[in-house]
Amino acid sequence: MEFLHKYEVVAEIANAHQGNPETAAKMAAAFSKAGADAVKFQIYFADELLTPDHARFEHFKKQSFAAEVWADLLPCAKACDVQVYCDVFGIEALSVAARYGADGFKLHASDLSNNLLLDAVAEMPGRVFLSAGGATIREIVHSVERMLTSGKRPVLLHGFQAYPTRIEDCCLARLAWLHEIFGDSCDLGYADHIAGDNPFARSLPLFAMGLGASVIEKHVTFERDAKGVDYFSSLEPEEFRGFVRDVRHCEAALGGRPSAMPEAELAYRHAVKKHWVASRDLKAGAVIAAEDLVMKRVEDAPDSPLPCEQLTGRRLKQGVSMDTRISRAMVETRVWALPVARSKSSRLPGKALIEIAGRPALVHLFERLKQCAIVDRVVFCTTTDKEDDALCVLAKHAGIDVYRGPSDDVLSRMVGAMGNEPVDIVLRVTGDDILVDPDYVARAVQHHIASNAEYTDLKDLPSGTEVEVFDGALLHELLEAAQDSSGTEYLTNYITDNKSHFRCTSVAVPACHAHDWRLTLDTPEDLKVIKGLLEHMAEIGKGTSYRLDDIVDYFTKYPKRLEINANVRQKSKPISVKTEMRWGRRTTPVVSGE
Repeated sequence: MEFLHKYEVVAEIANAHQGNPETAAKMAAAFSKAGADAVKFQIYFADELLTPDHARFEHFKKQSFAAEVWADLLPCAKACDVQVYCDVFGIEALSVAARYGADGFKLHASDLSNNLLLDAVAEMPGRVFLSAGGATIREIVHSVERMLTSGKRPVLLHGFQAYPTRIEDCCLARLAWLHEIFGDSCDLGYADHIAGDNPFARSLPLFAMGLGASVIEKHVTFERDAKGVDYFSSLEPEEFRGFVRDVRHCEAALGGRPSAMPEAELAYRHAVKKHWVASRDLKAGAVIAAEDLVMKRVEDAPDSPLPCEQLTGRRLKQGVSMDTRISRAMVETRVWALPVARSKSSRLPGKALIEIAGRPALVHLFERLKQCAIVDRVVFCTTTDKEDDALCVLAKHAGIDVYRGPSDDVLSRMVGAMGNEPVDIVLRVTGDDILVDPDYVARAVQHHIASNAEYTDLKDLPSGTEVEVFDGALLHELLEAAQDSSGTEYLTNYITDNKSHFRCTSVAVPACHAHDWRLTLDTPEDLKVIKGLLEHMAEIGKGTSYRLDDIVDYFTKYPKRLEINANVRQKSKPISVKTEMRWGRRTTPVVSGE
């Protein structure tokens, strides 16, 4: 079963069935209909739970079901379209739960030092819940580490049963404490046990959600007045239905990523945000000073203003009257192209130096960028690795400046290449995209400026012909704020994963040029496709001066050549890369992968 909700509600049936299997099955059906994501039973056998002389030995012996009862009951509950979890109090109980299809297993706090049971649970498929209520932190750490070592990500369930638990004993602050200790290695949950007839019974777990609990467990019963097992803290079906409704409302209010803004909030921002306007009439050619600017709300403006630093000290290209919003198109801008490449490649070793139509692949890219009249300077960004010495020689021979930086940090190389120069706009070009189209480079920069954007893409063009446009200031900010810049080979993800906080735009591409063609150079199959194209351009006298229309004409004439690399898949973003930002805490060091 795949969860529909981010927050999971578990109906804890436990022993509310009073030892009657039919009642247990009916409860699973009733509370699944009431909105539970999962139901949970307790499986135990008296002789592995207590010593025979224990005062409650006979009680538990009478309440427990034989293995053959669970053989019918667990599949019956699973048929209600819910997850079925089981508290297991011993190896035999675990074996029964696993044999008959339990989706997950919960270990009681009293078993967090039980290595035999911990290890047996860790070997089972399915989720693992560790009850933290009534356990010391040393016991919790022990059980969590044992699960993590086995490759399991446990759910820590805070909460305990005190028949019922007093509100003042719930200590929801412990959820934040557990998160501080275990970070993202565990999920958190809350098992609520306050009195079911307390008006707070439906709202207290909602506070737990706000403190990080993604699993909420509630005891249930058909009739609290019958005073069955655990009736104190149980909800009846209609109460439970209302509780689930509250959880879903709370889930909606908590929203998704806290760093993202919903559409309504973005619309509000657009309506009220102030922009820089001229404080007086300004003449063409004037250098903007701070006193020439004032912030006011204006009609029909982009959703974000330019930073003041991107206007002051810039020369106006046109006259501006008082109270006119000053856009980037009105001031002079400096545009750099930063092609990024290195020799190391697992799929096509040495690809940057491979001869294609009389030129090394990388030289094709340099020649294309030189045709971009809108670009003021090209700086080739590569690594300090000795194997990249040859690329530096190649670039300098082509008249391209070079900057060398860390091999595993593309963003650091790009920012290093800019140095202290006042670079307004940066074109990020990967060394694999040697077919960059100069006309679309100009169009992208112009669109970027007109849209007051910080990031602009040409994602609808064939891969290998496009560039990405960044504000120079944004690259500096990303390097300072990124938790893990070692993954910036996938720099685009740092933007898209935090999109609502950046001014992003895409250039509209006409249908004649918008094709899902793979024209990037990363595999032997790609090389065959690109080599055929560039040799054709050389034959018809285009050399490196071809445009996208020429590429479209070629593949229209030879469509089967696109089949050569049609099954090649682009490398995806590695799971280990963090794209989160340290907003407001940029001086705090963060270790990658912690």
